[in-house]
Amino acid sequence: MTPSTGRWVPGSLSKFTGVFMKTHVLSARHAAVTLSCVVALVSLTACNDGSDAAESAAGSTPSKAAKASPAAEPNGIEKLSAKEIYETGMKTNAEAASFHEKMEREGTKSDLRLSATECVGTVDISEKGSFEIIRKGDDIWAKPDATFAKGMNSALGENAFSTEKWTHGTPSNALMAKLASWCHQEQLSAPDTLDAGSKVTKGKVATVGGQQAVPVVLAEKGESVTWYVASTGKPYFIKQDSTREDMQDLTDSDFGGPVGAKAPSESVVEAPAA
Repeated sequence: MTPSTGRWVPGSLSKFTGVFMKTHVLSARHAAVTLSCVVALVSLTACNDGSDAAESAAGSTPSKAAKASPAAEPNGIEKLSAKEIYETGMKTNAEAASFHEKMEREGTKSDLRLSATECVGTVDISEKGSFEIIRKGDDIWAKPDATFAKGMNSALGENAFSTEKWTHGTPSNALMAKLASWCHQEQLSAPDTLDAGSKVTKGKVATVGGQQAVPVVLAEKGESVTWYVASTGKPYFIKQDSTREDMQDLTDSDFGGPVGAKAPSESVVEAPAA
């Protein structure tokens, strides 16, 4: 059986005549709802390796929160069942209240600093363009590069996006809500769990990015996704690897650091009504 919830990848959603798309996949983690433009954009997924852009968008300095150290004391999580390890990792990340997440899938890269109420980062969809995203409470701002702006404006039939201005809206605006869904902040407010029948197995403790971690593997139809949970210090979920082309690889780090989202100081325009 597959897990109870999944990260989002391209599928179908009719609103905006195909501008937005989503389905579930073989992962247990929640992800940003993917976005595509009818003419210029195909599929998106979660935020880019763009710490500098994230800092520029927020007008803040990056988090200096201490990363889990390989020298930290063993936490014994490897003694738990695979299901318990997975759910402990998800819960521990949520309890950290904030972290830094990087994702990569099919030419799409993303980078986010997020908490339950803030998000700062960048999404890069290779030849489709990129955009910066800021969320602070119910305020959402997005600023595209020229390629992304052209594609979105063509799909929407109006010049709603500009490289010179931030587009602002709230979750009540479907367009801005979908852009902000890349922050998938629900993982902080409602950490994911596995169905009782999920056939996950645990592997031996391994070194992942300098951190000792225990892998939890979900295999199905010749494909697999592996989640790594730190086995020293706090049992954070730190990495996801998948063999599926349509599934994200991601890393989480800098737990507990400030996100520092701020309203942009540049020109702002309101998003078009959905």
